[in-house]
Amino acid sequence: MIISIEEALEHLKSEDVVAIPTETVYGLAGLITSEKALKKIFEVKKRPFFDPLIVHVTDTSQAQGLTSEWPLIAEKLAEKYWPGPLTLVLRKRKLVSDLITAGLERVGIRCPQHPVAQEILNKLKIPLAAPSANLFGHTSPTLAQHVESEFQSQIPVVEGGASSIGIESTVLLIDQDEIAILRPGHILAQEIEDYLKAQNISFKWKAQITKSESPGHMKHHYMPSKPLFWVEGKIPSDILETLNLKLRELPDQVEGVQIQKPSSLKTYSLLQFSSSPQNAARSLYSELRRLAEGPADCLIFQYQSFMSQPEWAPVLERLRKASSIVIKTSS
Repeated sequence: MIISIEEALEHLKSEDVVAIPTETVYGLAGLITSEKALKKIFEVKKRPFFDPLIVHVTDTSQAQGLTSEWPLIAEKLAEKYWPGPLTLVLRKRKLVSDLITAGLERVGIRCPQHPVAQEILNKLKIPLAAPSANLFGHTSPTLAQHVESEFQSQIPVVEGGASSIGIESTVLLIDQDEIAILRPGHILAQEIEDYLKAQNISFKWKAQITKSESPGHMKHHYMPSKPLFWVEGKIPSDILETLNLKLRELPDQVEGVQIQKPSSLKTYSLLQFSSSPQNAARSLYSELRRLAEGPADCLIFQYQSFMSQPEWAPVLERLRKASSIVIKTSS
C-alpha cells in the first residue's frame, strides 16, 4: 500500500509502523518513544528481540540527546558523513528503550540522506527506529515494490524510488578513543582512518569486538528464497552434479530461520555484476530478489579475482552471509 508523506506522518504519530525509503535500503520505521510501535517492528519483521535496531535522526543535536557521550571522533565523523550511510554506536541515555538496543548499553544512530526520510524526520521532530523493511533473514528491500511484495501490501510504504547505495550502512563502534567496524558498508574503514588522521584526531582500532552489538551480524541475514552457492574457481559443465551433492549439506535451519531445500537442482541462475563495486552494491538485493523469483532452482555467485579490492568487501560480506554453501573448483 503506497501512501503519501503526510499519510505516513499520521500513521507514525498514531504509533503505527511505516516503510520509508533511505539511500541504503527501505526501513520499517516507528517512533522511538512508542513501545507499541517498537514492538510492532519486531512483530511484523518476525525479528528476535536480541537483534538491536538503528535509530534515525535529523541531525547531530538530536543524536546527542540520545547519547551519554559525544566524543570528538563522533563529532568529526558526523560532520563529514552525515547525512549519509554511517551508523555511529555510542553509549545511550536511559531514555533510549532497551527494546531498541536489545538491552545493550550502546545505541546505533545515523542521519539518513534520502530527501523523503529527511522530510519525515524533520516534520516529526522525533527519531525513528528503522531496520530494513523485510522479514527477518530475508533479502533487504531497495524498492517500494520489494516491501509490498514482502508483506503482501499490508504495510504502508512511502515511494522513494530505488535506494541509491543499495546496501546497509557502515556501523562504527566508538568507545572513547577506540573504534571498530561492526558491519562493513559503503564507507570503508580506510576512508574513516584517513579522514580522522587528516583531522589530527587521536584514535586506535579496537583489538576485540562483539559483533552482536550490531544489526545484520547473524549468518543468515540477506539470504534469498532459493539456495545461493558461492563458487570459487571455474564453473564446470557438470556443476549441477556438484550442487546436488552439496545440497545434502544444506541445513534445515540457520539460527532459527527455516531454509528452503529443494529435493533436487535441475537449473541455476548466475548472479553477475559489473566490475564496479558501487554498481554491484546498488543492484545486489534487487538481483538476488529477481533471480530468486525466477524459474531456476538455485543461484550461483562466482567469485572473481577483481573482487579482491577493499571496495568489494561490503558486497562480499553480504554475499557470504546470503550463500548456503561455498564450493571451490579448479581454476
